[in-house]
Amino acid sequence: MKKIKHNVTKKSYSKLKKTHRANTINNQLMKKDTTKVNTKLILLICAEVCIALTIFGWLKWQDYILNHSPVIITAINQVEKTQPPSVQTGKILNAEALQSYSPTQTTELIKQTNKNFDLPVTSGISKQVIRYTSSDGHSNDVPIYARVYMPLSPNKQLPVLAFAPGTTGLGDGCAASIEQPQKRNWANYDSLMAAYASQGYIVIITDYEGMRDPARIHHYMVGDVEGRAVLDSLRAIKNLDSTKKSVDQNAFFTGGYSQGGHAAYWADAIASKYAPEIKLKGAIGFGPVTSVNETLTDAITNNANINWFGPFVVVSYQDWYKHTFPVDKILVPQFTKNLRSDVLRECIDTATHFWPSNIGANKSAEVYTAEFIAAAKSGNIANNSAYTQFANDMSANIVGTVKTLTPKLINQGQYDNVVLSRQSKAGYQRMCASGNSTNFKEYSTNPYAIQGYNPKGLVDHYQTMNASFKDTLGWMEARMADIPLVDSCL
Repeated sequence: MKKIKHNVTKKSYSKLKKTHRANTINNQLMKKDTTKVNTKLILLICAEVCIALTIFGWLKWQDYILNHSPVIITAINQVEKTQPPSVQTGKILNAEALQSYSPTQTTELIKQTNKNFDLPVTSGISKQVIRYTSSDGHSNDVPIYARVYMPLSPNKQLPVLAFAPGTTGLGDGCAASIEQPQKRNWANYDSLMAAYASQGYIVIITDYEGMRDPARIHHYMVGDVEGRAVLDSLRAIKNLDSTKKSVDQNAFFTGGYSQGGHAAYWADAIASKYAPEIKLKGAIGFGPVTSVNETLTDAITNNANINWFGPFVVVSYQDWYKHTFPVDKILVPQFTKNLRSDVLRECIDTATHFWPSNIGANKSAEVYTAEFIAAAKSGNIANNSAYTQFANDMSANIVGTVKTLTPKLINQGQYDNVVLSRQSKAGYQRMCASGNSTNFKEYSTNPYAIQGYNPKGLVDHYQTMNASFKDTLGWMEARMADIPLVDSCL
């Protein structure tokens, strides 16, 4: 019995030993698996926490930028101060006789600036010069000239594009409405606007406040005043005998080139306060100025061919804001002696020669003082206290800090050496950060940009308007069809 019992015990012991070993191995494996699971869980939690903190930090940064930056607060306050006119603006003061163009004449006119234009022109167009009333926040009877283009004998309601021109000058003799491209070509807006009218749009291209007005100068780069002129041009279209029956009240757009882009975006920014009855479908800029400060300093730091810009802004802002800037610390003596008369005399075709051009080599030192250049190169001219007020006035006119419901489009030329691509990208980022639905489109080469001076069709500052023409038509058609904007900001 003992022997048998001993054998049984031995076998049982052996079995128990194997079982114990197996259990030990299983326990070790389970511990390893548990450790792996715990490690993965910890890593996952850490990753989620990091992502949450990153998002929280980004949102707080956006909140800080939008609510605490002095630049942005200044611009937002500028919009908040905008009030509707106490009397109705956009009244027609006078309207010249209509000029008519046949389809063939219209096509020839368009091809003066766009040699490869290939869209059908099935109707001729008309052109009319008008004068209407606007407000500058002080007076509600500011007279402004504009040109109106539309298809002949329209049989339906037409969308309206209120277009603002690029810089032509500050003096009365530089008003866009008196341009004669064959003698002095400031952009040939007749040709550019005819293209939109040929495709079924009513187009009004305004002068700015102060132009062809001996009582005042044009207050260049004052966004609120520019925006009022654009919005009042839309009011004028609704009052003008030749257009009022053909206006689609649900299809208003603002657009503009260079300075005009600045005006178009400012019109959108103040529309809900200044002209709440006007509901914009879109705001479009072509090589737009979105930062007055960047435009000026880019001439110094990034070779932008725009050395005349500083003198224009100084004269405008001193007159408008009634601030005295240290002009002798901004401009070299040659350009301070007769600054105001020089600025009011030189139109855009001569300004690029009167104040030395940056083509070939940066000549900003021939226009601006060493002290001002040093401040510009520091990244912020306000770093030098002598320029604080000037910097603040420029900052008050920045674009992109106000959120509106209007879809926005920025068209930019890659070879633009006036308003640099970097500025438009920064403006686009501000618009996105403010919660605006925005598209950004940059063009490198385009057949519509081909001209005698530009055989490769490189899209420079001016050619941005031609290169983006078809795309802009498509963009506006999509907005009128209420197709949701594919937001580049997302």
